[in-house]
Amino acid sequence: MSGVNLWDIVDVPFDAVRTAYRQLRKALFTASRPSGEYLVVDRSVAALEGELGAFSFAPNWEFSYYERGEVLNLARVVYEERTVDGTTYRWWQTHLRGWQGADGRLELHAHWELEPTENGNEHIDGVGFDFDRGMEMLRSYLDEADIEYDVTTIETDDDNG
Repeated sequence: MSGVNLWDIVDVPFDAVRTAYRQLRKALFTASRPSGEYLVVDRSVAALEGELGAFSFAPNWEFSYYERGEVLNLARVVYEERTVDGTTYRWWQTHLRGWQGADGRLELHAHWELEPTENGNEHIDGVGFDFDRGMEMLRSYLDEADIEYDVTTIETDDDNG
């Protein structure tokens, strides 16, 4: 008996499914923009995605909360054995978000955390979350890409880290 390739029969509209999922995410899984330190760059979203994509950053919209107003959501996943509270975890990410500033520049905020598809509950619980390491990683990639940035502090009405 010869097999039938389902993809030869079914034409799944993946772009429409992705768009619908992202809209559902915005409606159900929304958080406020965090307060704190930001790195500000004079780049378009597309340009920065390309420059950081060279360092294996990839879109991360499907696996994170929507933080109101964000225009950039990237993650760089790495394998690193690290023990937190007696448990060893292996998959981590630098998670980068960006907002368009009033002056047109991008305001970037990053953190280090467990990769969510491999560590679902622990990721949501914030196990190993490290804002400082995320910002250090972001600085290092911007420096390596020769992207100039300013450092600023942004206070928001509702701080969620």
